[in-house]
Amino acid sequence: MANPQDADLVRTGAAVDRVISSVLAQISAGGLGPGEQLRQEDLAEELGVSRVPVREALHALAQQRVLVHQKRRGFFVAKRSPSETAQFARMLQLIEDEVVSTIEWPDPDTLARLRSLNRRMLTLADDDDVTDTFALNRDFHFTIFHLSPNKIMIDELERLWRLAHPHILVHMISPESRRQRVEEHEVIIAALVERDRQGTVTALGSHRRRVGTPRQDLAAAETLPVAPVGAVGAAGAEAIGPVPVRFLSPGA
Repeated sequence: MANPQDADLVRTGAAVDRVISSVLAQISAGGLGPGEQLRQEDLAEELGVSRVPVREALHALAQQRVLVHQKRRGFFVAKRSPSETAQFARMLQLIEDEVVSTIEWPDPDTLARLRSLNRRMLTLADDDDVTDTFALNRDFHFTIFHLSPNKIMIDELERLWRLAHPHILVHMISPESRRQRVEEHEVIIAALVERDRQGTVTALGSHRRRVGTPRQDLAAAETLPVAPVGAVGAAGAEAIGPVPVRFLSPGA
């Protein structure tokens, strides 16, 4: 006979994972910006859960430095110092280069998917809302990353991309920057078609380095327009999909 307490624990754990996935998806989509407060009662009502799993989920995200917990004030989306932003950039460089150096070459269907994602990005170059562009860009990169067998590194890239979201998003503000990103993606695709491993790593590295200084990025990111909470564009919802949850609950 099943223990009712065990069933309660399972339900609570599922609710915690659901809250974590929702918060991460909103951060990834730009619905929650740096410094924005998350209210437990609002999240509980929005997701149809009690405040207990919401509280556990927010503590877990704070442990992962996605959120900041301030006593007697609550939970806030973490802001990044220039030093932290520089560390993210360095970690992304090291892990992305290692992942890309181990990929299997894409088949025709995967190459077609990459081209389709890039064409869709180009059609959105003049769009005022960058949410869908960010989601398509993320999908483009992770389609390549998932060709690697290094799944633990890919999981870490998922986490770093969420944390570095404003730093990445700020380089998609102008239509010119979006078109340049599309052109650089074409260079990456060409290297993949040629099965040129060093060329692929170099093209992705050049693409990644086309950014300003961390201090400039941070200042620009703090002024980014924030979409309403829970607002995820059509492409955004498709690209974000189910967010893998690998967080430890407090005290675990």
